[in-house]
Amino acid sequence: MIGLMDCNNFFVSCERLFRPDLAKKPLAVLSSNDGCIVARSQEIKDLGIPMGVPYFQVKDICTKAGAVLFSSNFTLYRDISTRIMKTLAEEVGKCDIYSIDEAFFEVPNDITEEEVLKLRAQIMQNVGLPVSIGIASTKTLAKQASSMAKKENGACILTQELWAEKAICTGCGSVWGMGKQTVSKLKELGVSTAAEFMRLDRTVIRSHFGVQGDRIYSELQGVSVYSLGQNSVDIQKSIMSTRSFEKTTKKCSDIESAIGYHISFVAEKLREKKLVASRIYVLMQASRHSDFSFRTGSAEVVLDIPTSHTDILLKQALKVVRELFDAEVPYKKAGVVLGGLMPESYITNTLFETALSEDSEKSIDVITDALNEKFGSGTIRSGVILQSGGRGSAQLRSKEYTTSWKDIPIVHTK
Repeated sequence: MIGLMDCNNFFVSCERLFRPDLAKKPLAVLSSNDGCIVARSQEIKDLGIPMGVPYFQVKDICTKAGAVLFSSNFTLYRDISTRIMKTLAEEVGKCDIYSIDEAFFEVPNDITEEEVLKLRAQIMQNVGLPVSIGIASTKTLAKQASSMAKKENGACILTQELWAEKAICTGCGSVWGMGKQTVSKLKELGVSTAAEFMRLDRTVIRSHFGVQGDRIYSELQGVSVYSLGQNSVDIQKSIMSTRSFEKTTKKCSDIESAIGYHISFVAEKLREKKLVASRIYVLMQASRHSDFSFRTGSAEVVLDIPTSHTDILLKQALKVVRELFDAEVPYKKAGVVLGGLMPESYITNTLFETALSEDSEKSIDVITDALNEKFGSGTIRSGVILQSGGRGSAQLRSKEYTTSWKDIPIVHTK
C-alpha cells in the first residue's frame, strides 16, 4: 500500500504555527510581490475569495472581514517542510517527496486506521502543523484518499470497494494527472466522473489520451504504475523560479541579480534531489499591460554536459541575459527554468574533458550548501546577487523564526 502525507493549508499553517492567536481568524498569504493571494485559510475560502486572485480585487472584502495578510516567507516554509519530511521518514522509512507539503511512502497492506491516526498525531506533535494522510493501493488513489481525509478525521484508507462508491461522485477534474484539456476531451465523450472514465474501453483511452491516460486508468483500477522513486524524474520534468520586481527596471544589473538569485535557488534544489539539468531557459518580461509587452526576451541553452553546479549554470544564464537585454524595455519579471532533468548518476563525461574543474565546482557547492543550511538560506551567495535584485516588496513578511538567530521567539515565564 502507498500513503500520501499532505499538509493542510501549508503556508497558512506555517504562519499560524508561531501566531496561535490567528488560529480561527481569516488569513491569507500573498505572492512574493504582494500581488496575488496564493494561500487561504478556510475562513478566507468561506468568503468566496478564489486562489490566485489579485489582492486589489478583494482588498475591501478582506478589510471588512478583518483578514490577516502575510507576504510569502519561503525561507520559513522550506525549513518547516524539511522538519516535516524528516519526521515522516523517521516514522515510515523511505519517502518520495512530491512537493513542499506532500510526500509518498510505503505502508504494510494490513495497516489500520488507528495506526494511520497514530502516525498523523506523531507528525503533528513533532512539528505542530495539521496534516492529512491517505492510504491506497496506488499513488493516484492515495491522492484521492488524502483529499477525503481532510474532510474526515485526517486519515483515510481507500480500498477498491470504497473507491468504487466514491468514484461515482468524483469529477474527472479532481483526479491527479487529469488537466483541463483531458477533462474537456472527456466531456466531449460524455464522461464527467471517475467512475465513467473507468468504464471506458482501454483502446478508447489509449487512442484519445495516450500513455498518460492509460497510466491513470491503471492506477484508478488499483494497478500501481508509479512505484516509490521509480518515476520521480518522469513526474518532475523541470524546476522553475520566477519573480516579479516591485518596480519595473531598465538596468541590466538588476536583471543579472535576479537571474543570479533564481539560478542559485534552483541549483540548490537540483543538488537536494541529486538531479542534474541539461537545459537552461531564461526569461525576461515587461509588464503585460505596458506598450512593451511584445518585446519579451527568452532563450534556451542546451548544455554539453548536464550539471547542478551553480557557477556553471550561472555563467550560461548571464550570457543569455546580456544577449537578450534591451535598454529601452522596462522589465517587470525575470526567471529561469531548468529542464532535461536526470539523476546525477546518468552523467557521462566527454572524451576530452578533465575532471579537475568539475571537482572544483562540486567542492564549492558542497561548502556553500553546508554553510547555508547551518546559518540560513542565502548566507553564502554569488556576488552578482544584489540586495535589490529580484526581490518583491514583501511588506507583510513574517519573521524567519527557525533560521535567523534574531527572529527566534522568546518565551517569558512567571
